[in-house]
Amino acid sequence: MADVIQVEPMDQSKQNSPIAGPIEDESTVMLTDAKSSCHWNGQEFQEGDVACCQGTGYECHLGNWIKTDEPC
Repeated sequence: MADVIQVEPMDQSKQNSPIAGPIEDESTVMLTDAKSSCHWNGQEFQEGDVACCQGTGYECHLGNWIKTDEPC
């Protein structure tokens, strides 16, 4: 896993990528619309980076934050 970066809660006045809900086993991803980086409070993160906010981990995946199963 990538390094975990501690972040503050999302500030809606800054650029943030969406947080996706749980991913089902069978999911469809539109790769033509996918982005390879995510933003959290205006800070850019790369694919696979993990942001930790108040003990919850979020992994950057295709321009969205995916909540991780493990606490950070």
